[in-house]
Amino acid sequence: MSATHPAPKGPWTHRFLVHLFTVVLTVLIYWLLGFIVDDIGTWPGPDYADIEARLLDQSLVTRSGELQKEIADIQHKVQGQQARQKILADSTASSQTTMKQLLDIHRLALQKDETPTPEERKALADSEQMFLSNQKQYQVLNDEIAKLDSRRQDRDEQLRETERALDQEREPVGREYERLMQRHNLKMAALKLATLAPLLVVAVILFIRKRGSLYAPLIYAFGIALLVKVALVMHEYFPSRYFKYVLILACLAVVVRALVYLLKMIAFPKRDWLLKQYREAYEAFLCPICEYPIRRGPLKYMFWNRRSIRKVRVPPVPQAEEEEPYTCPMCGNQLFEKCPACQAIRHSLLPACEKCGAEKPSAVAPAGHV
Repeated sequence: MSATHPAPKGPWTHRFLVHLFTVVLTVLIYWLLGFIVDDIGTWPGPDYADIEARLLDQSLVTRSGELQKEIADIQHKVQGQQARQKILADSTASSQTTMKQLLDIHRLALQKDETPTPEERKALADSEQMFLSNQKQYQVLNDEIAKLDSRRQDRDEQLRETERALDQEREPVGREYERLMQRHNLKMAALKLATLAPLLVVAVILFIRKRGSLYAPLIYAFGIALLVKVALVMHEYFPSRYFKYVLILACLAVVVRALVYLLKMIAFPKRDWLLKQYREAYEAFLCPICEYPIRRGPLKYMFWNRRSIRKVRVPPVPQAEEEEPYTCPMCGNQLFEKCPACQAIRHSLLPACEKCGAEKPSAVAPAGHV
């Protein structure tokens, strides 16, 4: 089997732009799905006023409205009478001041043995008459306000009784409204999920069949946006006591699927995954199978691990020393061998010879590797 050449990754700027536009595409698809879901959600739900009109005793509703209107009318009349009282109080105070001034004038005239003129006596009599008249009207207004207040208190008590009766009748109205609203919410959830579910199925099929293709970022963006929107719709409409089970079951399914995938990769590794593992092990001068240090050449008498290899100072290679095939003393797998094409020493577990570029026709995995 010939080695498969890895696909070119392109410059880092192109890779960055691919990731950036994938994120932007995910957001745009999410917005588009949100517009569709929001438009479905504009379907009108139950009207509380219609339910009240159907289930409430309309005579009580009418009576409550009439009492409220009558109480407002009485309050308006009381305010009008109180305004008239204020005007009368101002007029009475003015008349009282005028009388006091006229009495002072009469007193001064009597002290001087002068007789008040007819005009002064008439003015005093008129002021006294106005004062008494204002006092009488003020008392009449007081009586009217007291009657209106008593009437308002009576209407308030009737209104309270009516509202208590209405509150008792509104309890079944509230229960009916909640029932209809729950049914409406379930209908909206069914419509939204019926719209999103086929798209989610398409996204899953595309992910299974095309996740390794050139257009995989488009599939990822489409699938992620759909998953997020479906989760939000379920969280919005499903009760939390049920949604938590749906969420945990979905998470369990994802975790189990990922764990099974990883276990299969370890038990039955793919060629590309093995090549990546072998390449990284050779770069760290470790056996790709058991990670025992590859002690050959200048590193023959040194010790290191995967973390410390970068700090190791490699001694120069003697010119007279020739490379030879090398087998891991720990697991027995051959790590370096002679190239059949150029007879140079090459990596046994990598697909191409570093001297001539000849590809190894045999499988990547060595004998005995699981």
